[in-house]
This record gives sequence, structure tokens and C-alpha cells, in this order.
Amino acid sequence: MAIFNNKGGKDRETLNIYKEPSWNNPVVRIVNAKGENLIPRIAGDYSKRKVALQLIAVLMENKRAVPEQLYALAQGLVY
Repeated sequence: MAIFNNKGGKDRETLNIYKEPSWNNPVVRIVNAKGENLIPRIAGDYSKRKVALQLIAVLMENKRAVPEQLYALAQGLVY
């Protein structure tokens, strides 16, 4: 989901939960159903490879199957 960092309402409430400032650079968070971070937030490197590697790490840590397409994305084999 996308949370806008320059709006009020639910977006602002979500930013407050994660202690993210207004007008900051984008970040990626991988959270569980309770909103708890499963890995440290991703900031600065928003490449498909970085996000794919983090998703793989979370899936493996939770003993879940990793789709082959995700491995391919992490290896730069698909775009």
C-alpha cells in the first residue's frame, strides 16, 4: 500500500505509528498482519533487486515457499 507523507488523516496516523517524518524520502516496509516490521525498513535503495532480496529473506525466515519469479527478479533475470 502507499502512504502519503504529506497528508493528514489515516496517512498521518500510519506515519506516526512508524515514526516517519512528513516529507521524508520514500521507504519500503515489509510488515505482518499486525503491522509489525518483519525486516528493517528499506531506504535509499529502492531497486527491484533489493526489494526482491528482502522479500526472499522474509519468506525464507518464515519457512514459506519462495516463488521462482522472485528469485529471477533478485538475480536481474526479469524486469
